[in-house]
Amino acid sequence: PRLSSGEEIDPDADFVYDYETLRVGGLVFAGVIVFLSIILLAGNRIKSCGKSQVSSLACDCKTNT
Repeated sequence: PRLSSGEEIDPDADFVYDYETLRVGGLVFAGVIVFLSIILLAGNRIKSCGKSQVSSLACDCKTNT
């Protein structure tokens, strides 16, 4: 038996890596993480778009003194 990369499988080996599937799975996982990060950052910017964060910080500082 052979892998898709052309390497022969050693039947006596305990475990054989399928590097192509591992690489594709890693790229898909990384892509999902990047996509979710962009959605999370964009969502926070849209949600706080109409709010002024500087004035809320200034109010907090005045009430503490």
